Amino acid sequence: MEFDWGYFFSLFSVGAFWQACVTVVVVSSLSWFIGLILGFLLACAKLSGPRWLKVPVELYIWFFRSVPLMVLLVFVYNLPQLFPATQPLLGVPFIAGLVSMTVTEAAYMAEIHRGGLLSVARGQSEAGHALSFSFIGIQRLIIIPQAFRISLPTLINEYITIIKLSSILSVISLPELLLTGQRLYAQNFLVMETLLAVAIYYVMVVTVFSWLFRALENLLDIQRKRPQTLNERECETLRLNLKPPVQTQKAQAASGNPPALDLHRHRKILGPAPRTERHRPESGKRRGNQYHRPVRLRQNHPDPHH
Repeated sequence: MEFDWGYFFSLFSVGAFWQACVTVVVVSSLSWFIGLILGFLLACAKLSGPRWLKVPVELYIWFFRSVPLMVLLVFVYNLPQLFPATQPLLGVPFIAGLVSMTVTEAAYMAEIHRGGLLSVARGQSEAGHALSFSFIGIQRLIIIPQAFRISLPTLINEYITIIKLSSILSVISLPELLLTGQRLYAQNFLVMETLLAVAIYYVMVVTVFSWLFRALENLLDIQRKRPQTLNERECETLRLNLKPPVQTQKAQAASGNPPALDLHRHRKILGPAPRTERHRPESGKRRGNQYHRPVRLRQNHPDPHH
């Protein structure tokens, strides 16, 4: 049996295939985006959540990473047999497939986000605390942008994987690319021509989104090839908005208001600090209801022969 090239090229003008491409893109994009958000929340709970929250999160990630997607898909689609109230939602192939792929991808993306969050140095968070940022401000302005840039290549690869996994949805009769091809070659038995066309449709979808995500990587400058600096106008605006430093006046000791600490014979030494012995404050004179206790600081230099 010869390969029918005419039929093969005619498949690229079939409207059912292009509609199936739209279905694949929609279900893949929704499951990826929702899984992206849920995965980040799971990663935050696993890293910095309380003990009572970490345990169920770890169990969730362990379970849904262990169950095959096809098994979960068939289970969710038949769940209305146990709970008839879920029939209006889970009885729809699109919603059942979306739920199954989302809960699975959330578990995988939680580990991707966890790796990105752990890659951000702890000093970044400490610097945010030193600047009096709130927890939400630290996460939004410091941690999340850096972690997202680190995790973005892996998240893009996960999106490509989701597009290819969408072919499993054919088992619940969702009209995606594979099921559309199966219905065609069941009528004319031209299996090779139809499956080759289905493969090329998947290649086209993956290629388009690979280009889009590559443009996003270039926009975000993932590899930090260009340092982010201020231009002359921004520098001038910053200088004009700077407030003059606050000048503080040195407090002067007055009668009846002795200084809190009085130092005598103290020296400033550059280099290795010598060992300092414990000092005893001298008993001072009584001034009213207060005692003035000047403190003498002594520093003994180590013997250079030892």
